[in-house]
Parts: sequence; structure tokens; C-alpha cells
Amino acid sequence: MNREPIHIIGAGPAGLVAAIHLARNGYSVTVYERKYDVGGRFNGDFQGLENWSTRQSVPRFLEELGIEANFRLQPYQSGLVFNPSGESYRLPASRPLFYLLKRGSGNDTLDQGLKEQAIEAGARFEWGQRVERAPAGVKVIVATGPKSTDAIARGMVFRTSHEDCFEVFLDDDIAPKGYAYLLVNEGQATFATCLFEKMNDAHFYYRAAVDRLESQKNIDITDARYFGGYVNFALNRPLVKNRRIYYAGESAGFQDALFGFGIRYAMLSGYLAARSIQENRSYSSLCRQHIIPKMKASLANRWLFAHLKNVGYTAVLDRLAGKEDVLDVMSTQSRLNWIRRM
Repeated sequence: MNREPIHIIGAGPAGLVAAIHLARNGYSVTVYERKYDVGGRFNGDFQGLENWSTRQSVPRFLEELGIEANFRLQPYQSGLVFNPSGESYRLPASRPLFYLLKRGSGNDTLDQGLKEQAIEAGARFEWGQRVERAPAGVKVIVATGPKSTDAIARGMVFRTSHEDCFEVFLDDDIAPKGYAYLLVNEGQATFATCLFEKMNDAHFYYRAAVDRLESQKNIDITDARYFGGYVNFALNRPLVKNRRIYYAGESAGFQDALFGFGIRYAMLSGYLAARSIQENRSYSSLCRQHIIPKMKASLANRWLFAHLKNVGYTAVLDRLAGKEDVLDVMSTQSRLNWIRRM
């Protein structure tokens, strides 16, 4: 059994997936986390593991990574999208658009589920450890999250009697160059606005988004708790340093530039970093094969989306609503600019 020591800095999805894979394959894995538990960046908010950029379904994706679904994983196939005028569009899809996840340090979260699997595999955790410099003489996976801010989210989690739903609001008056969204699952809900511009005014746009929600939806809001976050994407960031330091997740700049659904990239990059160590393969080559083409497409689509403005959002929704299956368009994101194809 290979007992080569591997240090992983950061216990987010990228670091934990790497820890699970390496520990199961006989490596001596130590995970260093500056907080005292996983999921500290989050407050029980719902996020999505996207299911549209490839034909490989989320359950199959997790299976290939060796990850068990010991966390909330709920498919969402149908939802409403509202244009700036408040008109709703139900976009048809032949399979789930995404799988809902819960983030944070509480029960049934992705973070706790991955931690449990890492511990079961034999990984060791050092909590409350801020590692400023990679230890000498060992291989290190750096998965410490975003390094800068390319988009931010402001939102709330709350309890509600509203039925399960997924709804998106496109309007630069509440989410400049971005979107607001509502996710409800089993009496819990997340509502947030995601801004790709005018981020210094995030609180103003969040309040405008909440006003829009309350004016368009008959939804009760109880025990609201507020949260904020940010994402970072970069195409030219170094992936390996000194042949022993590997960057994964948003530490490598891996994020979806279009909509910010980066969990799939994070988990995949952690897995690829672990495989590159185990199989003595080029991590950069693996990323160029499996991640970077989709990132390039999402960045091109982000540029196009940012130029749509409110009139353009409605035009795109009108075209998408006429499709028999929006996934026929969206699943080509890894090869073509799907917004341009509208």
C-alpha cells in the first residue's frame, strides 16, 4: 500500500474529493482547514450541481468520481424563468437541468457528506489550521477557494410552506448582468441575486430583488437568515507549481463564467489532481481535456450574455420557449456558444 504523504489545503468540495480518492488508494492524506468544520462559507443555502453542459448525468458523474450521494441531491427538471417585465416562461427539458444541493455545516449538506466519506476513507483532518506556505518535500493540493471576485451573491435562506420550485429572474434592475433565483425544497428555501457588475451596490440590488420576489410571488418567509458569497474564474492561472503543488477548484480559477455553477468543476478538478498523483499523469493535460474547453465556452457565453441587456433576455427566452428540449441547445456549451445560436 502506498503511504506517500499528501497534504490538502482547504476542505471544500475540490479538496474533499481529492482526499477521498487518494485515501482510498492508500495514500496518507492530511487535510488542513482554517475553520473548525467544513462548510463554513455557507449558511444552509441551496446550490445547483448543473446537469446541462454534458450528456453525462450527475448521478453517473458522482459514480465515476467514487462519490456516494450521502447528502441532499434532488433533481429539478422544470422551472420558471421570468423576464424583466414579469412574464414567465416554462422551459421544456427532457431530463433534470440540475440537482439541488445544500451547503454548509449542518445535516444533509454536500460538505458534511464529503467529509464523512473522507474520514471513512482514512483521511486525517487538522482543523483551525491556516497554512500560509506549502510544506516542503511533500505533494500538496491547494483547494482554498476563490482568490478574487468576479461575481457576488446576496441572499437569504428561510422556511416556507410554498411548494417545491425552481425559478429564475432575469432583470438588470435586480441582478446586473446576472440573475436572481428562488429554490424551494421540503419547506426550506433559498433566494438570492447574483451580480456580475455593480458589485459595490450589492445590498441595493438585493433589496430590489426581494421586493420583486414579494410582488410577483405569494410566498411566506419565516426565520430568514442572510448570506453572501463570491466566485472567481480564470483561464490562465498556473495549475502546477514546482511539480508538487496542484491547484484545484477556484484556487485554479475553475468556475462557470456564465451562471456560476462551479461545483461540478470543483469536484472534477479535485478528482483529476488526485488521479494525476496516483497515475503519475500530467494534471495540466487532464484539465485541458476535461475542464478548460467548457470554461472557454462559458466565458464566451458570459461575454454574449452581458451584452443582451433586458431586451435581449426576453428575446432569448422567446427563442428558448419554442424549443422542444432546451438541453439540446445547452448541452452543446462545451463546443459552441449556445446564446449565439439563439
